[in-house]
Amino acid sequence: MYIQQIARSIINRSCFSTATINEGTFLDQVMAYFNKAAGHTKISQDKLDFYKSTDIVIKFNLPLVRDDGTYVCVPAYRAQHKTYRLPTKGGTRLSPHINIEEVEALSFLMTLKNSILDLPYGGAKGGIGINPRKFSKREIETLMRRYTLELAKKNFIGAAIDVPGPDLGTGEQEMSWMKDAYTKFKGHQDINSVGCVTGKAINQGGISGRQESTGMGIFFATREILNDVKYCQSVGIEPSLKGKSIIIQGYGNVGSFCAKYMYDYGATIIGVAEHDGSIYNPNGINPYELAAHKTKTGGVKGFVNASKYWEDESAIYQQCDIFIPAAFEKTVNAGNADNFNCKIIAEGANGPTTMAAEDKLLSKGVIFLPDILLNAGGVTVSYLEWLKNLKHINPGRMTRRWEEQAKHRILEVIKMSTGLNINIKDSKLAKKMLEGPSETDLVHTALEQSMIEAVNNIMATSKEYKVNLRLAAYISAINKLNEHFEMAGIEA
Repeated sequence: MYIQQIARSIINRSCFSTATINEGTFLDQVMAYFNKAAGHTKISQDKLDFYKSTDIVIKFNLPLVRDDGTYVCVPAYRAQHKTYRLPTKGGTRLSPHINIEEVEALSFLMTLKNSILDLPYGGAKGGIGINPRKFSKREIETLMRRYTLELAKKNFIGAAIDVPGPDLGTGEQEMSWMKDAYTKFKGHQDINSVGCVTGKAINQGGISGRQESTGMGIFFATREILNDVKYCQSVGIEPSLKGKSIIIQGYGNVGSFCAKYMYDYGATIIGVAEHDGSIYNPNGINPYELAAHKTKTGGVKGFVNASKYWEDESAIYQQCDIFIPAAFEKTVNAGNADNFNCKIIAEGANGPTTMAAEDKLLSKGVIFLPDILLNAGGVTVSYLEWLKNLKHINPGRMTRRWEEQAKHRILEVIKMSTGLNINIKDSKLAKKMLEGPSETDLVHTALEQSMIEAVNNIMATSKEYKVNLRLAAYISAINKLNEHFEMAGIEA
């Protein structure tokens, strides 16, 4: 059962396009975008070189006795891109493709992402080099616990040091194992030990709303950008997310929740690509029905409401308004860029577009909504979970009942002053409106406000520098980094 859950939470990389010609490594791509954006600032090159350098990256090996009695040595990594703010923050993935350059690139993106959202973190990333489909639950638990202990012995984890979270191939179960291992090792010395990781199960100190946060953040950011009528007119697209046709690559946690929120808002999901092929229906796909089908079967093949099915990712090349890559890095590349027939690419994955592909698609008038803005919902809600752990109290616990009573008192004043007979006993809507906010309500509204503020900042930067949204996002992050170091300095 556990392996089936893991299989549903990750995507088989071989089923998606990736860069087949020499477009450089993932780290090369991130550096290229940084350099291009930095050219629009007035920051000196020596400072820029420092800002983009990785402070520290480690590789170590985890010994494992497999279920059949054989011994294996598994590589593991953790990169802290910038420790100018502590703790550092970033996900932990299980992937056979992970390497030092990948975790450096991903930690670099986390520094930029945290800066854009004004989160008090440096950027980090890490993981273990396995394909979780090929390991048992017992083996994965052993690796996650040993990984945590090795990080702790190297002073590379802790609520005030470095706070991992879920990523590709990991979820609340893996984060709960990490939390448990760390608290048993260091909990007697660290009252905030539960805050050593985020993305945990609720009963392990997690927070409501974390699971859907990345997909919800993509929805909020896309909605806000498309609600800017002047911007949409300036780039030649119709305003509003409502009525837009959408194709999604990757129907894991991020893609499925994103699809549900956009569908509920009034968009139409017409195509989805997954590890076992891709489906298409120009009249629309119900994302809830598809999610239930994928939970049952592990993929999209055989979904009854698809009018077309391909064994490859052909659905992503069909005509649509918005394409959302929510799988891996570099899935939109020079080799397949000419095949896309979309107006907007809203990046749900980390680094899904190569610079060569972007240049091709920009020349065709495609608009990019950048990853370091759109998929920042996960780390934003992780921040709220971390705060919950540091405060040792659930959000709203001290105020929910008081707010509910205050609303009832206001209603009584209205009834007395107007003479209106307002009966709320038979109205579910009225009862809901008078309730105090739950933890989920507080998390969702905080995420929405954070994404709106970030979008407004990037839109303003785009107008000021007369650049596209990706460059504006990088410029904003670079300027914030520079402002920090100009004030704090870099010397010990």
